[in-house]
Formats: sequence, structure tokens, C-alpha cells
Amino acid sequence: MAKRNYPFFEIEISKNFPSGISTHIDWKPNTNILETQDSLIIEMELPGVDKDDVSITLLNNQELIFKGVKKQPRLDQALVTYYLFEREFGTFYKKIVIDFPLDTSKIKSHMENGILYIEISKKIMAEVSVKIK
Repeated sequence: MAKRNYPFFEIEISKNFPSGISTHIDWKPNTNILETQDSLIIEMELPGVDKDDVSITLLNNQELIFKGVKKQPRLDQALVTYYLFEREFGTFYKKIVIDFPLDTSKIKSHMENGILYIEISKKIMAEVSVKIK
């Protein structure tokens, strides 16, 4: 499957949240962005993340911001020796900027099997004819 340039771009911010609070981003979830004739679909891998630990905000009708945390499971034992530690934990932040109009009244989201699905309908722009006088 060939990749192509999409009419939007993705920005990952790892130094500051918009609030101005300096923070550290621990991991970046893998994300797919798909466009259909009628909608924009975002699929974000969030294995082990509770849906209550994720916030999604749409700013200015074009900036989609995902923030959250993946909590590290704690073992009951006082001393634990890790022999392999590949799973990522901690905070994440991802901002996707879209440069075409979205219909914010038609947003659907759900989480299934560690994948967050967001579907946002495209706004249908009316064609206007202008008569020259």
C-alpha cells in the first residue's frame, strides 16, 4: 500500500502542553489516519490504557488533541527484578492538525481491543455562485 501526502499534518509535541506547563512525554501511541469520502477516521493504539485515562479535545475545529496516561502495573513484592522491560508506560500527548472543515456535531468514538477509534464527519461546504455585476 503506497503512502501519499494527506491534506493535513500531524504534530507531536513533547516539551510543553498548551497550558505552558513543562512536561515529559513518556511514549507516543501509533496512529493511523484514514480519509473516506464522508469522514476522517483516526485509529490510535492504546493497549492497556483505560478509556477514563484518555482525553480528546477538538480546538478551533481543526486541532485534535489526545492526552492521557498508561499506568504501570505494580507488583505486590517489595523487591522486583526485571529481566526484560519493553512495555511503555506514562503520559502521552499527540496533536493532529486537519486543514479541511469538520462537522463537529457528528463525532463518534469508541475503544475496542486496545484501539481508540474516532470518526469525524467532513463538513459539506455549499457551492456558492457569484454573479458579476
